[in-house]
Amino acid sequence: MLTPSAFLALSLKCAASIHPDTAQEVARVESGFNQYAIGVVGQQKGIFPKDINDAISHVKKLKAQGKNYSVGLMQINKSNFNKYNVTEEQLFNPCTNLSVFEKIITDCYKRGGTLIRALSCYYSGNFETGQQSEKNFSNTSYIQRIGYIVPSTRQDRRETDSFPDTPEITIVYPDSVIRGPLPVANKTEHNELYYPTKIVRGNILSKEEEITQ
Repeated sequence: MLTPSAFLALSLKCAASIHPDTAQEVARVESGFNQYAIGVVGQQKGIFPKDINDAISHVKKLKAQGKNYSVGLMQINKSNFNKYNVTEEQLFNPCTNLSVFEKIITDCYKRGGTLIRALSCYYSGNFETGQQSEKNFSNTSYIQRIGYIVPSTRQDRRETDSFPDTPEITIVYPDSVIRGPLPVANKTEHNELYYPTKIVRGNILSKEEEITQ
């Protein structure tokens, strides 16, 4: 099991475009920071092998049984192995696992448009299931289990936050004489910098670019 400091170092190195707090919350829920963890779809209790050899042995049994499973630190599902050209054994390497996690959740965010939808997509492959309560998890949703307890996973709330009106700008003129009439502040036009409230990776998008994506 990785320590928080070890995970942070790996996250910054292997999934640099994802906020480390977001990566940490996903790892906490998915594997408990256990790089050898194996999750079986439809089975609430996970498998926690003692080492890489034990992990590979469990995977072979699951494959023979035709089970649907996920492996490693960020629990990469077997449906993604071919897509990202990785094997189970490679994914038991925490850096490789984080790198694939970065690619999957980035794709989910680009298609979903919000962090909540991206997390749901990462968990279930769609934008809704992760937001629904599950009986096997004390009627909590995946989004609730992630917790939204750190700034990076509370960014969606900014849309509903109330902010004070922008104060009016006071124009101060020097005491000396100014040639010509004083300019009148234009109250109808202003320049606005638009920043998207949810950024998972990459550069800041313009408002138009974000809408088109």
